[in-house]
Amino acid sequence: MEKKLLIFDVDGTVWDSEKDVFLSFNHTLKENAGFEITKEEFQKLAGMHLGKMFEKELPEDKKNLAGEYEKKYKKYYIDEGHYTDATTLFPNVKSTLDNFKNQGFYMAVASSKPKRILDKMVSHFNLEGFNYVLGTEESNFKHKPDPEIVNYIMNELNVKKEDTVIIGDSASDMKCGKNAGIDTIAVTYGYDKPENLTSTNPTYIIDDFGKLLDIINLKK
Repeated sequence: MEKKLLIFDVDGTVWDSEKDVFLSFNHTLKENAGFEITKEEFQKLAGMHLGKMFEKELPEDKKNLAGEYEKKYKKYYIDEGHYTDATTLFPNVKSTLDNFKNQGFYMAVASSKPKRILDKMVSHFNLEGFNYVLGTEESNFKHKPDPEIVNYIMNELNVKKEDTVIIGDSASDMKCGKNAGIDTIAVTYGYDKPENLTSTNPTYIIDDFGKLLDIINLKK
């Protein structure tokens, strides 16, 4: 495929943050509700934004406190600096992104995380070349699979739909792309189940970030 703009999800796609997010989520539950969930239960929450994750796991009499739990999670994960305790880039990410940058692609991040943590993590991993780093959490953008954040990036960079692709690890990312009318590439090494990804009929499915170089060429 020939493209000008590459839009990336990051959690489960660019960096492996599951352990830190999982531990921080359980830390918040244990400190405030007195229980934890299993990793399998946590993985079922893939693609949801944070408030909904807590709402789903809290008992009925505490579901109305999901917003407070979200704030406490962010204090621990972001403000107290637990966002890179165990988080690493997936294989071939840095070299692949550098290659795309050198070729002249537009690149952007469209995540469910808040922009303030995205900026910290992009800087921590020395990921240069993103024209936009945007998150739906703590912003005016609607959460994926609503295409608002993707449409905003395309409009700001004046790139057509047919010249844009979104790369992500969740069905929510794929649905976001389809709702925006753009091609989609699913990565299988992330957090969502393979059957959830295939059910969205992505344009391509890959098992290694580096394979993007075999699929995408710069449209002149």
